[in-house]
Amino acid sequence: MNRKAFHFAIGALALSILLSSCSSLPDPLGLFGKKASDRLSAEAASATGLTGFNRKLMFNMVYAQVFFVGGFGADLYALEETQGTIWRVESRDENGNVSKLESERALLKKLPNGDQWWFLAWRPEGDAIEFEALMTSAKDAKKIRYFNKDVNRVEEAVFDETAKKDAQNAPPPDAAAGSMTRSDLAKLIKGKETITVGSGTYNTDRMEWTFTDQEEKTTYKYTWWVDAKVPGGLVKYLWTKEGSKQSLGGELYSINKGYKTKFSSF
Repeated sequence: MNRKAFHFAIGALALSILLSSCSSLPDPLGLFGKKASDRLSAEAASATGLTGFNRKLMFNMVYAQVFFVGGFGADLYALEETQGTIWRVESRDENGNVSKLESERALLKKLPNGDQWWFLAWRPEGDAIEFEALMTSAKDAKKIRYFNKDVNRVEEAVFDETAKKDAQNAPPPDAAAGSMTRSDLAKLIKGKETITVGSGTYNTDRMEWTFTDQEEKTTYKYTWWVDAKVPGGLVKYLWTKEGSKQSLGGELYSINKGYKTKFSSF
């Protein structure tokens, strides 16, 4: 599966989770932090790398849905160091049922070699999935840190940057629009709109972009409302799938400053 197709597979998985209640969602890998009944089993899973593998699988989805919130790259309009944004996300299924969650991303620290530490959080109702990720200047994940409450400590998992065909160790793929530049975005502008969201009122450029997944034979449409003065640029987004009533949209809820590491990453 190519990087673009994989992104939408991750997106479909995320949408299915959004449309399911957390209490009824199957969790065979224990990705949502369910307490282990046996501490020794939890320690064994940690020691053998199973926990790290599980967390990398979950991070792949968080990376697609939070770092590329709405499919919009976090580096198109850069955040300042220790600055972050919180998003309110809403999904709608074929029957019109609505589910809501919160996502958060922040640039924690820039390193001299160009690497960056990011904080990414994805919070369905009743859950909190949080990572700190070390990323290259190209925004490829090198490693992640997280709190493993089964063993009551911070742990980390490392990605192999050369393992492009090894799903277990390869960094997660970027979004289909991940290679876009600001010049590319300028070509997508359909008009100007003034919109109000949780974080304020903005004068935005409304952009529309479609992508056809050749493997799935499906077309996806993104609508982005962008204000270049806003940290991260993106103010609002809407994702739809051709021939489907499903949708996924989000609005910028707040902009914050002063983030620090939660997991002693630096």
